[in-house]
Parts: sequence; structure tokens; C-alpha cells
Amino acid sequence: MKSLLWKIWFIFFMLLCLLAFGPLLICKLILPKKSYRKIVNYCTRYWGRRLVLTTGSKVDIQGEENLPEGLNLCFIANHQGMFDIPLVLGFVPKPSGFIAKQELFKIPVLSWWMREIPCVFIDRASARKAMESFIKTAEVIKSGHPMVIFPEGTRSQSDEMGPFHLGSFKLPAMAGATIVPLAIKNSWKVYEIDKRIHPVDLKLRILEPITVDDPLYKDKHALSEVLHQRISTALKGM
Repeated sequence: MKSLLWKIWFIFFMLLCLLAFGPLLICKLILPKKSYRKIVNYCTRYWGRRLVLTTGSKVDIQGEENLPEGLNLCFIANHQGMFDIPLVLGFVPKPSGFIAKQELFKIPVLSWWMREIPCVFIDRASARKAMESFIKTAEVIKSGHPMVIFPEGTRSQSDEMGPFHLGSFKLPAMAGATIVPLAIKNSWKVYEIDKRIHPVDLKLRILEPITVDDPLYKDKHALSEVLHQRISTALKGM
């Protein structure tokens, strides 16, 4: 029953998001860019927090002191479930966007908001179009807006991490971005465990960053292995 009520609430909430899109476009036309971004960031953070907290879940976030100031950032995170995205948007104290699969572009309300966050859509079936998306995403990072990558490429739907795809690490290199690893635990238990909504103790750790002058940065194989190990070790300690 709780799961059904949450899904009904979610549909209603998304309808409210649709109604809010008109005023948001007006703000985009009349407000300075900086003021408009603050409104979008506030709405995005509110959306993420509401989506997570209305499941009855609690969030334990640690490591905020590891967030660098004044640098271009790229978050690298493990990917357990569909609630990873609202968790990051709602609780990491840095507004960020995502690289999203092209299929999400077809979902009206969601895709409109994703473009404003901003997110970048990627067509993984075409190497050329995927590279174009990476170039666009690198420009977003260079403009001062962090982006999140899930190098596993898909949800693990478990506490076990899948291998990282090396291609994911082209992006921070193209943007000259400091890499901030994120370890996310228990998000798959909110919904993926049995396709019902459950209250869960969610845990998120912001780990020590890897800057562009770190020797690891120049070796994507070593970088992938170290990030995978750090996130995996953090998960086991949570």
C-alpha cells in the first residue's frame, strides 16, 4: 500500500513540476543567468530531497570537507539504483548534472528539467555522437558546473560493483576537471530489490579528490583501478 501511495504521489509531484516549467522559462528570459541558475539549483535540490525522503528513507552523508572550492569538478560514482540520481542531486552540496542515455530525452517533463539542470544526453549506439556528447559535457564542466559519471554504465542493483568502463575517464581529462569519487550504498534497496518502495538507511560518502597534477590522472587504467578500489573499500566500511 505504501508503495502504491508513493507512486501516486510521484505522478502528482511530476505534474507539479510540469506546471512549474512555464514560470521557470519566464525566469530564464527575464533574470540574469546567475539568478536563474540559483532558482534551477534550488528546484533541483528540492526535487531530489523530496523524492528520497518521501520514501521514508534516511540519508547519512559524510566527507563534505573533501569537496574542493574554485575548481572544475567531475564526480565519479558507483551506480546501484534509480535513486542514486535524486540522492546526489538532493544531498551533495554542489549542483551537478549527469550524462544521461538518449532514451530519457523522449520523456516530456523529465527531459525538460534535465536540460535545465543541465544534463547531456548521449547516444551510446554511435561512437561519433557519443564523442560529441563528451565534448559538450566537457564544456559544461569548464563553465563551472560539475557533472556526474557512473563508469559502470548501468545499475548494479546490488552491493557489488561492476567493472568501470575506461571510456568514462575521457571526460574529466577533456575538461581538466578534478575527480571527486562518490560511494553510494543501499540505494538499490529502495526500489530495485522487489520493485516496491522501501524506507532505507542510505549512505553517501564523498571521498578524497584526485587533482589534474596527480600522476594517476595521466594513466586511465591505473586511475580506473584506484577509483574502483577506493569506492569499493568505502562501501565495505559503510
